[in-house]
Parts: sequence; structure tokens; C-alpha cells
Amino acid sequence: MARTFFKSATAAVSTALAGAALLFTAVPAAAANPPYDGCPAWALCVYQHEGGTGSKAIIVPPAAGGGSSIARLHQIHFLNGDVADNQVSSWINNSQCSAKFMDDPYGELHPSDLDFTPTWSWGAKGDYGTGSRTYVNDRISSVQFYCP
Repeated sequence: MARTFFKSATAAVSTALAGAALLFTAVPAAAANPPYDGCPAWALCVYQHEGGTGSKAIIVPPAAGGGSSIARLHQIHFLNGDVADNQVSSWINNSQCSAKFMDDPYGELHPSDLDFTPTWSWGAKGDYGTGSRTYVNDRISSVQFYCP
């Protein structure tokens, strides 16, 4: 009988330790997404906060050889539902296209160019939350793509 009790006690302790291990390993999974997370290939993702954090909007540029197009951010929403216009603090370009970021609130012919990433620069990033480029923060209203 003592042997059965010992086996039962050992099993209970093992089960409790395994449950505790699962509990503690699950905690990091509940943390916020890593910076610049979840931007698919052949897309430009803009983020609401600096460092590729906060809600994102996924913008798909033209296909290779598709020439140029302009994405107006007043027509694009972050995943949290907020309009992306004048709300972008960081971005990552996972496409082969160049992207010119403009302050162009009314779609005028002479927008103010704020930033640029050249073609074939997969993973290029822009961050305007800190440093010398904070004047760009929350000013981007459109993105012009050129896709060779």
C-alpha cells in the first residue's frame, strides 16, 4: 500500500510540475508581437507606432513589371480599424518595388517627399518615432510605388 501511495504521489508531483512548466512557457506567447511582425512577402507594411509596433496596414504594390501606382492612405486602414492617413510611424518594405513616402493630403500634383526606399531593397525599414527623423512621424499620406 505504501508503494501505491508513493507512485500516486510521484505521479501527482510530476503532473503538477509539467503543468507549471506549461504555464510558465506560455507566458511569452501572450506578449506583444515582435517588431515588424507579420508583413508578408511582396508587401509594404506600415505601422502605427515606432519600431514596427502597434497596428499595421498591409499595402500590396503592383506586380513585377507593373510600373507605378499611388496608394492613398486615407483609403487604407490599420488592422485595428484606424485610418492610416497621417498615422504612420514606421514601415518595412518586403517587395522589390521602390516606395516614395509623401505628405500629400489632397492628392495634389506637388506633394512633399518625406522618405524613399529603392527597388530591390527587401526588408528596408523606416522609423520616425525617435532620432533625427521624428519630423516625418504621422505625416505620411500616400506611397508611390515603382515596380520594375
